[in-house]
Amino acid sequence: MKTVLSFVAWVAVLVGVSLFVVERVWLEAWKIPTDDPMLAASIEPQLSAGDVVLVWRGPTFARGNLLRCPDPQAPGRYVVARAIAAPGDNLLIDREGISLDGHPTPSPHGCEQHDYAMFDPGRNEDTNLTCITQEYGDRDFSALVSADHPEAATKIRPEGGQWFLVSDNRHIHVDSRDFGPIDGAGCRHIVFRLYGGDGFGDVKKRLSLVW
Repeated sequence: MKTVLSFVAWVAVLVGVSLFVVERVWLEAWKIPTDDPMLAASIEPQLSAGDVVLVWRGPTFARGNLLRCPDPQAPGRYVVARAIAAPGDNLLIDREGISLDGHPTPSPHGCEQHDYAMFDPGRNEDTNLTCITQEYGDRDFSALVSADHPEAATKIRPEGGQWFLVSDNRHIHVDSRDFGPIDGAGCRHIVFRLYGGDGFGDVKKRLSLVW
């Protein structure tokens, strides 16, 4: 019995040390700021202001990943948007839906919540948005669009190692439509939400893969 307890204790220590090393070396816990109404709106419906997320410290990421990047317009702060178009991609955002190289990215899966009533800080008005899903590889993610008042179309081909970022909220956004394509060197992949702004007791917003 003593041997078993000793083995369990050693396993627990090794797991604890491994998790500590991973957190210190590869992952960073980060709380999404609550003092920026535009950022708060732009990250819906995947995330919300006040969420505590894990950010992968490594510099590599892939198309479709949700990123935290230095804000080109506000030094010391971050934007949160999705890596949509890599250098050389032909991107079209039309009626707030995305096509890459002439291929739309729909998904057969619907959103858990279809309609969203939100306040638009940029226009200082309430707006009704619709949730759609888009697919990259074998994963889906949700996005918000305006069916009644979509923004004008955007067509671009990023070059020179730069990425075009697009907010999950396509209508109330803080992304490359506002500040242009950016160098991805300072961007980091948001991979996991630990819990939401209301704490660990909020079952719907804890321990969820963000991708």
